[in-house]
Amino acid sequence: MRLGLFALPFALLFIAVVSAQQEKPFEPEYFSVFYYLPVSGSPVELERQVPRATLKGGKLLLSIPGEKSPVRMIAGSPIQFVVRVTEAFDKAVTTLQLLRFDIQNGTREFSTRRPTNKSGNIGNGLMLRADPYGSSSLKVTPALPLSPGEYCVSRTTIQQGFCFGIDPAQTP
Repeated sequence: MRLGLFALPFALLFIAVVSAQQEKPFEPEYFSVFYYLPVSGSPVELERQVPRATLKGGKLLLSIPGEKSPVRMIAGSPIQFVVRVTEAFDKAVTTLQLLRFDIQNGTREFSTRRPTNKSGNIGNGLMLRADPYGSSSLKVTPALPLSPGEYCVSRTTIQQGFCFGIDPAQTP
């Protein structure tokens, strides 16, 4: 009887370790939808918008209604996103883009030269890093820390952008 009581905690510990190892990372239900992966807590879907595109003087102007995204992060905190993809890693990575928007007349705007390559990439974007994540997703992180402002991450294969804002870090 004593041996059984002694072995029970080890058996329960073994079951807990095995089930923890089998937990799968969060992956979005739908393809090309970006989620913010906070250090702790549940993933947060980014603000989904379809930017209005207009040509002005040979430049492409993208505009999104509203001055600020409701999805906020703090400058200096780890920022990582997850997006489910259908294509191979190497091809999917080439479709990622991160843009910083300026606030103009109550809207968020991004102005750049007209895209010239077949991939649809917009010039002047910010660098991103991507790693395979789960069975069919990418974990995406900005290559450099983001300063306070309004941003949009997207894939060149869809017309939607996924917006978020960076607020200044609080000083004690």
